[in-house]
Amino acid sequence: MSEERCDAFTRDPRIVLAGNLLAAAHRLRRALDIGLEASSGLALAFYEVMVRLRRSPSQRLTMGELASEIALTTGGVTRLIDRLETDGLLHRVHCPTDRRTTYVELTALGNERLEAATEDYLRLLDELLIAPLERYDTDRLARALGELGTPSGC
Repeated sequence: MSEERCDAFTRDPRIVLAGNLLAAAHRLRRALDIGLEASSGLALAFYEVMVRLRRSPSQRLTMGELASEIALTTGGVTRLIDRLETDGLLHRVHCPTDRRTTYVELTALGNERLEAATEDYLRLLDELLIAPLERYDTDRLARALGELGTPSGC
């Protein structure tokens, strides 16, 4: 490979930006997972599922909707849901008008655990994300990342 071509991997701002963003996201996800599990007993993946359910307009989602929101396969979501259901944090509700559709909802215990874990999660976000970015315009960064997270062409 030519020297010019190798330099593209270290100097092309698009490659550097994408690499930095992916590395930062990976480090943040790992640190949040470790911190949240230690403080609240909830893995980050469980917390994310619970937040998605709580934020949905009806406070419930189908398994397929949940899979697309957290970027997992339906099999991966099923394993998460099985574990959360075993722990009593959510339950499945069958749709009365369509036997093929199953919704997932938080239980009262799930809502309590989510509320408690959110205090820890916000503290971790302040420590791991906000504090290191204080000198930057976090509002602009949030808007830019929001645009990246919005599907285009749909």
